[in-house]
Amino acid sequence: MVMGWGFWFCWVSSSLLGFLFSLLFVEVGVRPYVGFFPGAIGGAAIGLAQWFALRKYFSGARWWPIASILTWGLLGASHLGAVGWIAPRSEHLLVRAIAGLIDGAQIGFFLGLGQWFVLRSLPKAGWWTFLNTFAWAIGLSFGWTVGGILYAIVHLFICEVFGLALAWIAVAGITGLALVGLWRGAFRFNN
Repeated sequence: MVMGWGFWFCWVSSSLLGFLFSLLFVEVGVRPYVGFFPGAIGGAAIGLAQWFALRKYFSGARWWPIASILTWGLLGASHLGAVGWIAPRSEHLLVRAIAGLIDGAQIGFFLGLGQWFVLRSLPKAGWWTFLNTFAWAIGLSFGWTVGGILYAIVHLFICEVFGLALAWIAVAGITGLALVGLWRGAFRFNN
């Protein structure tokens, strides 16, 4: 089966719907209040939604939800927290942007490492951790910054949730392209 724009759209929309569904069970908060259990529950919602997009393309996709639950749960229990559901405490936009880059890169690395165990049968799967790190650094920084701008204008916490939704869309857009590239063997760099 050819992986292309149809997959990409399904991946992005599934990721966004998984995040929105997770909000029924996981309250967006600040560190340290989004810990192991909220991280694992959020990871389950995202992992199952992303599995829906992946399941047609390779048999190992059945492990994706497990990897997401474990990785998000462990991240939630760590000093980082489950940042996919965390709004930064600072209202300063530059601080948000830089913190998003740093926290996003760390989260992306560990998520990518956990997910690599599922993807490792793909050629050049070693790139996944790097690409996921990049996606989360860019996506989280973007989402936290936009959430901060909107919050400064409207003064409603829902702006932070909207910013996180944009972060998930950005991350899913980048990782969706990365998955298409991995599937097609587009990463021909020497490892």
